[in-house]
Amino acid sequence: MDYRRGVVTGESVWRAIVLYGANSATYKFAFGTTLLEIAATGRDHVTLDELAPRYAELLCQALQRQPRQGTAARSRFLDACRAFNVGDLDRDTLHRRTVQLGFGNVIDAFPQLRGGQAPVRYYEDRRRNSTLPGLVIRDELHRLARSVHARDLDAETTARWRLVETAWTTGVSGALLVPSLVYDPGTRDLVLHTRQRRRSVTGVAAALSGYQDGRCAYCDRLMARDAAGGPVVEHVLPWKLKRLPIRHWNGPDVDTVWNLALSCTSCNQAKQDRAPHETWMPWLERRNNDLIESRHPLREVLMSQTGDTEAARHATLKSAYQRATELLPAVWTPPARVPTA
Repeated sequence: MDYRRGVVTGESVWRAIVLYGANSATYKFAFGTTLLEIAATGRDHVTLDELAPRYAELLCQALQRQPRQGTAARSRFLDACRAFNVGDLDRDTLHRRTVQLGFGNVIDAFPQLRGGQAPVRYYEDRRRNSTLPGLVIRDELHRLARSVHARDLDAETTARWRLVETAWTTGVSGALLVPSLVYDPGTRDLVLHTRQRRRSVTGVAAALSGYQDGRCAYCDRLMARDAAGGPVVEHVLPWKLKRLPIRHWNGPDVDTVWNLALSCTSCNQAKQDRAPHETWMPWLERRNNDLIESRHPLREVLMSQTGDTEAARHATLKSAYQRATELLPAVWTPPARVPTA
């Protein structure tokens, strides 16, 4: 993504925070969503009392969806949200406890990347200001909330949240038998297969968009969600390989995350059932390494499919590409990548 390539923009740093920040609890997802919504109203200052209702609402909804929302054994704040959900706490008390308990770490931790301050600041912490306590919303966040990226960023945050929940609840990080996560073209979702059930986890487009900074994997042009130009969920090595007898294609499942990318409609239609030229393939290798390095909630799934080390993943991808192009010799050369704006 752009931030990792050295191009610092408001949206690339926001994506880095959501994708590469710590995942010890899901507070940052609720906090980020609340901040974007507040900034979209044009407010330049907000108190914790004003942040609390929406922030608590998002976490209460999450707890109804999935009871585990953190790695700590107990959380007084989440306990208050649970009590509200079962009717043991009224709304006003929930909001007071949210102000008291819910913001202790997230305000300081949210703008941190790899232990340091993120290069873009979205707010100033004025909680200890006796005259006007709260957060001052900076212009960087206002611009982000008004930009064409805002809706995509909200969807990407939600997708990451669902993936974190999935990793915790299925025990992926410590599982001996990694559950299968595959692409469902009918719903355009990642679908989790366990011994108990099959269920949709989240949309593939939202889950992958942040790692591509909202750009087409092939031509690097920005893609607006739901626009005619994309994004399209693209099988890098053609899906057609799945239809071949197992004795012909014995590589990793092409319907899983390692082989999925987002492209614009133009590139998708031009590529058809062909692999991209081999000179493009390092992009996919870097993207998969980024997914794993970012402590992606399903990194163990990726590693089980492609290898535990970068060297092993390189060998797996090289072998898969070689076999794919032996079976389907025609390849497609992507267009020249446009300069990053």
